[in-house]
Amino acid sequence: MTINTNSLLGRTADITIDRQHGTRNIRHRNITYSVRSGYFAAEKNLRSGRHFIYIIGAENTSDTFKGTIISTIKRERTGQLLLVAAPAGKFFYEPQIRECLGFYEKQYDSEYDFYMSMSCGIILYKNEQGQKKFLLAENKKSGRVHFIKGETVFGETEKETAVREVLEQTGIYADISEDFRSEYIYGTSEHTRERSVFFLAEYKESVIKLPMDSEFNVLSLDYDEAIRRLEYPQEIILLMEVRDYHERKRKSSEDMQ
Repeated sequence: MTINTNSLLGRTADITIDRQHGTRNIRHRNITYSVRSGYFAAEKNLRSGRHFIYIIGAENTSDTFKGTIISTIKRERTGQLLLVAAPAGKFFYEPQIRECLGFYEKQYDSEYDFYMSMSCGIILYKNEQGQKKFLLAENKKSGRVHFIKGETVFGETEKETAVREVLEQTGIYADISEDFRSEYIYGTSEHTRERSVFFLAEYKESVIKLPMDSEFNVLSLDYDEAIRRLEYPQEIILLMEVRDYHERKRKSSEDMQ
């Protein structure tokens, strides 16, 4: 029977722990487990009623654990399917999961699927003749319009990811000096989620330097135009939050005068 691995992502699993942190691998005595692991016995059709599962981010040292499945790993050579779980409500992203399991899984060519991904971006604007113009990306193929963002890599802060992605994609070094931060989580498919974090920055550049292989063009639009063109409801709400933020700053400045 073929298992739809995505259907496992986000599910709750009752896990029996049989390897604690610091346990040596039976066949590779030079390898010590840096995370706990065990088996997931609830899915009888997976493999003989048991399925190997790593546990990350858990302080519980007992023999049982209930957690959320946050990743699946399929080893290409053997076809073996492994799972990764974390405490309920505690999510890790691709770079963190790969780093945590690198002590052992780095020796295999594997295909990973993740329940939660994370991206960070910046809402860029420029003041032109007393009006704010927002820099948006327009996908060359689909025509969809969105803010500029990209996925985080291990070891980066949210702001570092946002600044790096904008620099790589537009040639703009954005100085995130404003006290604006907003995030949302949405489903990218039936069983996966993405957490997006956005900051706000004013930019001065008149020439945007897109990479040769860029998948989008850039648009400089005022608020009303941007509201009409943005594709995703969450990003429309983000732009409304930016408008409200700037309005509060304006009123605060007037009150101080």
